[in-house]
Amino acid sequence: MPRGRDRHRYLMFRVASERGHRSQEIADAIQRGVLHLYGLLGLSQISPVLLEFDEERQAGILRCIHAHLRRMRASLAYVTEIGGSEASITVDRVSGTIRALRACEKRA
Repeated sequence: MPRGRDRHRYLMFRVASERGHRSQEIADAIQRGVLHLYGLLGLSQISPVLLEFDEERQAGILRCIHAHLRRMRASLAYVTEIGGSEASITVDRVSGTIRALRACEKRA
């Protein structure tokens, strides 16, 4: 039986750290956070994808399944270390479309 498309939520986030981080380090840290809290099943259910990351501003956009938004936010709060240095990830905005996030980003 065919399944409907999964609905997504898009999270705009910032990384606070003593040093700058690369996109791959951020993606790995997010994945490790989800794995540690929820395991492999949780990772497949949440399905986090780092869509873009601006290394200069240390900000990016992350996609996850809408039903697991709370779990995704908890996983981001759990991240305390990225690439060997202390860091934290804070969510600025959540939206149902990337377009809305980018529109808010341009106004700010």
